[in-house]
Amino acid sequence: MEHEDGVQALIARAGKLAECKAKRADWARETAAACRAAQRAMDDRCGAAVTRMSEEAFHRLLDEEQAKVDALYGPLKAAAERDRWPRELYWGGL
Repeated sequence: MEHEDGVQALIARAGKLAECKAKRADWARETAAACRAAQRAMDDRCGAAVTRMSEEAFHRLLDEEQAKVDALYGPLKAAAERDRWPRELYWGGL
């Protein structure tokens, strides 16, 4: 009976691992899409503003828009390069 409990525990862990991998993949797809949308919005706003703003004001706008993109891109880069994920995408006991 103890052996069977151990096998069931392994099966449960494998299921949890698969679920966590699926959640990570979903998060990466959704975050990448949001990052692309933020980049497009930045391009649109800055493209429209470049001829109507002073250089100083334009650079402030550019920095603000880049910060929005970076806020989305940073976690993606951390996951890809250092295997660092948002807290909710970790699992215990593996």
